[in-house]
Amino acid sequence: MVPNWTDQIVIVTGGGGGMGQAAAKRFAEAGAKTFVFGRTLESLQECANFSPNIVPVVCDVADAASIGSAMEVVLKHGAPNVLIHTAGINTPDRFMAHGDPGRIASLETWQKVMDINVLGVVNMIQAVAKPMAANGGGKIVVVSSTAGHGFDSYAGVPYTASKWAVHGLLFTARAQLNAHGIVLSEYAPGEANTPIVDKRPVLPNPEHRAAMIQTTDCAEALFFIASQAHSMSIIQLPAYQPFGGMPPVISAPWLAGLEIKPV
Repeated sequence: MVPNWTDQIVIVTGGGGGMGQAAAKRFAEAGAKTFVFGRTLESLQECANFSPNIVPVVCDVADAASIGSAMEVVLKHGAPNVLIHTAGINTPDRFMAHGDPGRIASLETWQKVMDINVLGVVNMIQAVAKPMAANGGGKIVVVSSTAGHGFDSYAGVPYTASKWAVHGLLFTARAQLNAHGIVLSEYAPGEANTPIVDKRPVLPNPEHRAAMIQTTDCAEALFFIASQAHSMSIIQLPAYQPFGGMPPVISAPWLAGLEIKPV
């Protein structure tokens, strides 16, 4: 366990809202110097207003040059001790086949989802690994998804493919990074009430949202994982969600609009 977070340097990607913002607040409250990476300064500033320990840094994780500039800001303060990578996207067009052509995932969507959800992970791990190793080691926690562990009727095809890729990447990279003193862990939440939910073709109702994992729950899980000495792979599920994802037919009142049906 990390006994004292004061003077620890933490990077949180996706810090402009949702899970990343909640995680940044949790680490900052514990005393860590917390750098939040995100694509817009306005959203990052909102996060920074929570604590003087939060430093906003504009960064696009899909752009290696953008990450390089962001890392220069961090490294002026020292090597990062922890990376919490929450950045990720989904899109409304997430089907392979659908009666509405607008719901079929476009090539642009495939490229964007893979660039951010997969290459974003690669880019950030590579950016922090060298300074972490030179500083004696560190910890990286990457948010994947239960969509990368089994069937998930909510997530759609591009997102699911990206999260399977992330899960495989982490599984393979873990030992390689550990040889350099870096502990790599995976956090795979099920349905969580984050801004990604707003991209669904059918939006959940308030009852459904209230039953999901909340961003503060995610923040506590990420803080716990980063506090451990050893690598962890944690799947967190709301009480109603079975492991392996959400099947098309389940006795819950909010699932009628999933549209998993013949086209």
